[in-house]
Amino acid sequence: MNRIFPLILIVLCSCVKKTEPKEEPIVNVPAPVQQVENVPAEDTASVPFSQSVKGNGFTYTLKGLESPDGEISFKSISIFNKNKLHQKIIVDTISVLNEREVIFNIDNDANFDGYNDIELINWAGNYASSSSFWLYNQKSRKYDHYKPLDTIQNIGFDRKRKEITSSYHVGPVNTYSKTYQWEKGKLLMMSAHIIEEGDEIHMYRENGKMVVE
Repeated sequence: MNRIFPLILIVLCSCVKKTEPKEEPIVNVPAPVQQVENVPAEDTASVPFSQSVKGNGFTYTLKGLESPDGEISFKSISIFNKNKLHQKIIVDTISVLNEREVIFNIDNDANFDGYNDIELINWAGNYASSSSFWLYNQKSRKYDHYKPLDTIQNIGFDRKRKEITSSYHVGPVNTYSKTYQWEKGKLLMMSAHIIEEGDEIHMYRENGKMVVE
């Protein structure tokens, strides 16, 4: 009897199935996507454009790119004092159709303070144009962009009256004539004579307010 019992245990153990180890599920992890920067194609067709003027003790150099069809995109104005860079102005949003339209000078004292300022064309139409101006700052000895001047078409300067003028027309019948003056460093429209679609409007400033007739 003692010999039979161990045999029974051996038989029972051999009948028990071995538990197979569970396989771990395979998870497909996507490989990280490499970000590729969109590098703009290099402009190999355009050629450098440059124009310089001298005055006020400085040399002013306008630089840009000229495309094969003649369009010029301005990039910067560099101002040199005795061959040393004094100031650099970025102007990479302005372009003209051809070199004949380029207006770049230091001939006008736009705010009548006794110092000539930088003028650069920013738009040219069939019968009108407008320019951006950088006014000379006596304290910093550098030039500051005065944005309100940007949209004055066919700008003119009356030094005796210290007045800025604008005269242009849109189409054959719509005409505009305006005058501006500086007050405490700000440019104000003083008068306007407008004819639009046969209607005539006269405006003038009185006691700080515009009167319309």
